[in-house]
Amino acid sequence: MFPHTWRHHWALDEDPFVQEDADKDPVLARVPLEAVHSSFDRLYGTPDSPAPGIVFGEKGSGKSSLRLAMKRRLAGESAFVVEYMEFDSFLTEARKADRLPPSGPKTPRRIVERFTLADHIDAMLSLGVTKLSEEILSGQRPGAPALAKKHKATLVALAGLYYRSDDRSGDDVDRGLRKALKLRSAKPFGQNLLRFGLTALGLGLAAVPFVDSIGIDAAKHLGVEDTENSLWWMVGGAVLAATWGSHLVSKLITRRSAGAATRAVRVVPRDPDPLANLLERMPRSICRDLALPEGSSVGTRLVLLQRFISLLKELGSPSFYVLMDRIDEATVLSGRADLMRPFVESLLEHRVLQFEGLALKLFLPIELSRLYLGASPEELKSMRLDKANSVPELRWSGQELSEVAAQRLRAVRPEGTPKDQAGGRLSDFFDEEVGDGQIRVALGELGTPRLAFGFLGAMFADQARELDDDLDPESPDWRIPKRRFDILHASWLDRARGLRRALN
Repeated sequence: MFPHTWRHHWALDEDPFVQEDADKDPVLARVPLEAVHSSFDRLYGTPDSPAPGIVFGEKGSGKSSLRLAMKRRLAGESAFVVEYMEFDSFLTEARKADRLPPSGPKTPRRIVERFTLADHIDAMLSLGVTKLSEEILSGQRPGAPALAKKHKATLVALAGLYYRSDDRSGDDVDRGLRKALKLRSAKPFGQNLLRFGLTALGLGLAAVPFVDSIGIDAAKHLGVEDTENSLWWMVGGAVLAATWGSHLVSKLITRRSAGAATRAVRVVPRDPDPLANLLERMPRSICRDLALPEGSSVGTRLVLLQRFISLLKELGSPSFYVLMDRIDEATVLSGRADLMRPFVESLLEHRVLQFEGLALKLFLPIELSRLYLGASPEELKSMRLDKANSVPELRWSGQELSEVAAQRLRAVRPEGTPKDQAGGRLSDFFDEEVGDGQIRVALGELGTPRLAFGFLGAMFADQARELDDDLDPESPDWRIPKRRFDILHASWLDRARGLRRALN
C-alpha cells in the first residue's frame, strides 16, 4: 500500500512526523502554541518585563521548536525579536579583522578565543539595527519621523555602524533613513554663516592693498594708507588659513573617528563614509553624545545597546528579544565542545544577561552545561544563572510527547474533520494490545521529540508497506500490531543510545 492511501484512510493530509528539522517543519506552525514543553513559560517570561532564559538540551530535544514557539507567541506582542543563528558570517569577518588565514588547524580556535563579548553585542546590534532600519524604510514604523532629533541621529549612526544587507548599500540606507525620518542634518545656519563671513573678511583684508590701484580711497578713510601691502596679505591669509584650516582639521578628525569606530566593529564590514558624513553634518553637541565604539570596549557597546533599546521603546517596542540557537551548526565551530565553550562563555555574564530591556534567550547544546556545572564559585557569581531562568537539561516525559504527537496528528487533518473520527489520537493507530500507557512509556524512553516522532513515523510507514491497496476499510489490519510496535521500539532504543554516544 502506498503511504498516501494509508494516510487517506486515517484522514491525514500529510505525514505529521516526516520532518526532523524544526526550521523546515511545515506542520509545527499549525500546532497550537499550548502544545509546548512544560518549561516554556519559564523561558518565555513577560515581554513587558524582559528577562534572560537559558536551556541546555541534547540534539533533537526540541530547542529549536521552543525557539520557534517563542517567536510565534512574540509575534502577537509588541516586543522586537531577532534570531542570532548565522554565526559563520560574523566569525568570518572577525577572522579577517584579525588577519588570520582562512584555513588551518589552529584557525578555528584562534578565532573563538579572540571573539569577545563586545563582538557578540556588535553582532546582536547588527541584527537589530538592520531589521529596524528595514522596517522604517518599508513604512512599518509610522512613528519614526516623530522621534526627537537626537534619537534620529542615534539611529542613523547605528545604521552607519551596524547595518548589513545584501539588498542595500550603506549609502542607500543612509539616504533612505534620512528621508524616512525627515532628518535635517546640515550644520546649524550660524556656523555656516560664521565660516563664510570670516572667509569674506579674510579676502577683504587681503584686497586692501589693491584698493588705491582701482581708484577708490576707502583705504585712506580706514587710516591705513601707509601700511605695508605685505601686512594686509598676511592678516587676510591668516584669517583664511585659520577659518578653513580649522574646518579641514575638524573634518579630518571626524573622518578618523568614523574610521576608528567602524574598524572597532569587527564582525560587520562597513564603509566609514556614511558615518563620517553624519558626524560632519550634525551639531557637535549631538555628535559628542553618540558614544561610538572604542576598540574592544564592552562599556561603549553596552551604552549603544541601551541607546538602541531606548529607540525601540520610543517606537513602541518595550523589549529586545535575542534568540540564540544552532550554535553547534556553525561551520567554524564544527559542533566541537572545545570551540563552542569559549565562544559562548563570555555571554554568560550577569551584566549582559540582566541588562534592562534585553531578553537574551540561549538555546544551547547539552555539552555546554559544563560551563556552569564545572564553574568555580567566582565564575558562578559572575554568571548568576540562578536569576537567568535556566533549564539544566531539556527533558520530555512520555505524556508530553504523546500530547504533542496527538496535536500534530490533528494539525494535518482536513478542516472540518469530526473530532471523534479515528485518526485524531495516537491510540487509534495501534492494536488494542498496545495501550496508551505503553505508548507513553515507549516515547518517554526515547526521550526527545526527534527520536519519538521518528519512531512513530517509521511505524506508520512500515505498517503501510505491509498492507494491500484494496484492504477493507473495516479490517483490523489498518492498526499497528503489538509485535511490530515492540520490534521497532527495541530498534529505535538501540538507535537512540548510539546517537547519544556519537552526538552528545
